[in-house]
Amino acid sequence: MEYQINKKSELTHELKIKINAEEWKQAVEKVYNEQKGKYSLEGWRKGKVPQKVLEQTYGNTMFWEDAITEVANNGFRQAIDENKDFDPIGTPNLNVDKVDSTGLELTITTGVIPPVKLGAYTGIEIEAPIRKYSKEMLDEELKHAQVHKTTDKPVDGKVSENGDIVVIDFEGSIDGTPFEGGKAENHKLELGSKTFIDTFEDQLVGHKAGDKVDVNVTFPKDYGAKELAGKKALFKCEIKSVNQKVVPEINDEFAKTMGNYKNLEEYKKDVEEQIKYELENENKRAEEDAILQTIIKSSTVTLPPVLVQQNLDNIMKDLEYRLMYQGINLEDYAKFTNTTVEKLREERTKDAENLTKTKLVLEALVKREDLKVTEEDANAKWAEIAKIQNKSIEDAKKDANPNAIDRMYSDILMDKLVAFLKSRNTIKPKEIKHTCSCGDDCHCDDNCECDDDCNCGDNCDCKKN
Repeated sequence: MEYQINKKSELTHELKIKINAEEWKQAVEKVYNEQKGKYSLEGWRKGKVPQKVLEQTYGNTMFWEDAITEVANNGFRQAIDENKDFDPIGTPNLNVDKVDSTGLELTITTGVIPPVKLGAYTGIEIEAPIRKYSKEMLDEELKHAQVHKTTDKPVDGKVSENGDIVVIDFEGSIDGTPFEGGKAENHKLELGSKTFIDTFEDQLVGHKAGDKVDVNVTFPKDYGAKELAGKKALFKCEIKSVNQKVVPEINDEFAKTMGNYKNLEEYKKDVEEQIKYELENENKRAEEDAILQTIIKSSTVTLPPVLVQQNLDNIMKDLEYRLMYQGINLEDYAKFTNTTVEKLREERTKDAENLTKTKLVLEALVKREDLKVTEEDANAKWAEIAKIQNKSIEDAKKDANPNAIDRMYSDILMDKLVAFLKSRNTIKPKEIKHTCSCGDDCHCDDNCECDDDCNCGDNCDCKKN
């Protein structure tokens, strides 16, 4: 077999395959031998009909299609094995240029992973954002626990004020017509929390249990439900009770409610250890991310559209799965957030492009440094997995699915790559002095102007996802 790889563009290559008459004859005979068991003719037992007899009966090209596929697959695999820079992706296109008794000539056009131009990845100094433990972190965790344990109880005759929790029945209507989702019973609402739209909560201040209150509000123009957006609504409310928060004191008794602790000091010591453990892991991830992002940013590569689309599909599937666990499908989520599934895909295209570049650069680094998973590496990982699953190594291997095994090998390679990069570069810690308590979706930048008591209020200057 002869073959030649022609570069049509950075993202497309052409593989020319050519075999002579004898090789073509052998390819057809191979297919005949694999398929002859399916055929029978009068005077011949099944599977014993000679090739020439079958070809005279059904046509001399009856095995050609499968033989062409066989030759194409063999040539494709050979070209990949013998050329490290030939890295096909996507679905190749096969064209038969010539086929007759003198041989076969094929052209396979395929997308390829383009070469990555790596930036400097050794001998560089990289700043990594590092958080150090402080007593404020412990105080914040104790406050969170206190909020978690806070309850409320009705207070007879109490006039509602901000900070109280009112238990209400309500039904909303627009121009006298009730709307879907506008009715509830025994709903607990903390006044001043700005959980409800417009001035809803403000209008429930100054009332007692048993009061009936008409609450007039206007839905925001960008409200998720388009049929309500910008419209005036009336909510008929009845206050069932006015409850006052019962905030527990942080003391020895409080500590005992948080677990098997003898006193507050023991509980605080455990919380402190957990914070430090999480910080250690967080800082480790921050160092690794800083190294990888620095190298990825300085590297260049042309992104193959097929890979971007694959990663975008995976991102959307992940979103669908997460929504599914919340009991929401993608279409309803899009409607609720006043958008479309197509726009959701568009919004995540940049993420898919970044993910594609990241994968290509990391694969190029692994290839450049010839990092491999050794038998010793795999055995150590299997032992770790078996211990977590409380199984024998043999059972862990037997029960693992192919995707999990692929991920395991990828994780080992990633660990090796990160270890290599850490050993070849200098990490310069950049301490983060400010700790924002805005929540999971808040990512303050270096110029964050939040104060220590920030809870994502109206004046918060944090960057949002």
